[in-house]
Amino acid sequence: MNRISILVAIAALNVWLPDRTARGETEVIASQSLTIQPTGPRQGEAAKDYFNVEGNDNERYASFGVLVFELPKEIQGKELSGLTLKLVQTAPRFAKEGTIKLFLAPDLDPGTDLKFDVDAPDGVGKQIQPLRALGSADFKNPEKGKPQEFKLAVNGAIRERIAKGGKLCLVIVPADSKVAATYFGVSGEARDNSPKLTLDLTTGAE
Repeated sequence: MNRISILVAIAALNVWLPDRTARGETEVIASQSLTIQPTGPRQGEAAKDYFNVEGNDNERYASFGVLVFELPKEIQGKELSGLTLKLVQTAPRFAKEGTIKLFLAPDLDPGTDLKFDVDAPDGVGKQIQPLRALGSADFKNPEKGKPQEFKLAVNGAIRERIAKGGKLCLVIVPADSKVAATYFGVSGEARDNSPKLTLDLTTGAE
């Protein structure tokens, strides 16, 4: 077969064997953000506007966070290939650098009596089970309005949960005692500052 024949054959393959997948991103804004302190969920307007994750050294302000997302029905049946959480820093004077960990949680009732457990390094202890690890990250160089993106682990547990649809809950905990990671909540200064989850999805072509 000469060179021209080979090029014609390749072109024919490109015509008759189209790509069978399509990719796209879906962005979901959190419907709830909870800061869980030793006395329970933070109350008042600050609880709506801000979302904090603070270690034990912060005493009565020690906290872990819960984010709730309502998954759109149209993503069902699509394969998840990437998952990114975006939070926007508030950086008040008490913010402190440190490490946080992110987990997939089972469905949580917002009315559940959750409290920060001062005897547990992460503040959660055995209150929420099972927790599936999605990664960790550093809260560094606090600056108001600075976005921070977290590339979350894509594993069987998160794929199964997203395929199920409905409500998806994330739990974010302090990984050291000094950290005071501070972010905007779902009712922040602007919708653009609210916690967002971006799903990278793959589906078969029509």
